[in-house]
Amino acid sequence: MTTLFVRHGATAWSAAGRIQGWAPVGLSDRGREEADAVADALADRGDVDAVVSSDLARAVETAEPICAAVGVDAAFDPRLRERDFGVYQGLPSEGFFARFPELDLLENGLAAAERTPESGESWVAVRDRVRDAAAAARDREGTTVVVSHVNPIRLLVGDTRGLGVVRSLTELSAETGSVTELDGDGSVVRVNDGDHL
Repeated sequence: MTTLFVRHGATAWSAAGRIQGWAPVGLSDRGREEADAVADALADRGDVDAVVSSDLARAVETAEPICAAVGVDAAFDPRLRERDFGVYQGLPSEGFFARFPELDLLENGLAAAERTPESGESWVAVRDRVRDAAAAARDREGTTVVVSHVNPIRLLVGDTRGLGVVRSLTELSAETGSVTELDGDGSVVRVNDGDHL
């Protein structure tokens, strides 16, 4: 069993540095190119048995060409969504922690990770739901492609490596259109692979 975590393609909001959260933001032209490139790379593998995706627009739009290329239908799991940033959704990320220092993971560590924004969710809650979704994906036979978002992928890789929430989110990366591979026992094979882009 192999699980391939794909970060969705780029969006206008990611290019502008806006906090996306659960916003219904679709892919940009660049994002569609990234989705097509990762679809081609996954088709070349020849062994994809299932595609499971976050149900947010940018992930769905990334999953569509993958499904077409590998010949399977997508299943959708809302547990794979990005963090619900609540009232902070749509704000610029630049200068965010100067305005809201209580949410700064580097300054406040676990206390910031446990803080729940108004109408949103904490980083700890995100980790727990994504952990459950990843376990369900690993239970599938064969190779499963999981289309998700930067922070869920960071949290999963960090969890696999025994890192806490803070280190996972501040030390790891997953670029748009990249692939992160975990084998059947959950060990990380490759992280943030963008050679196909």
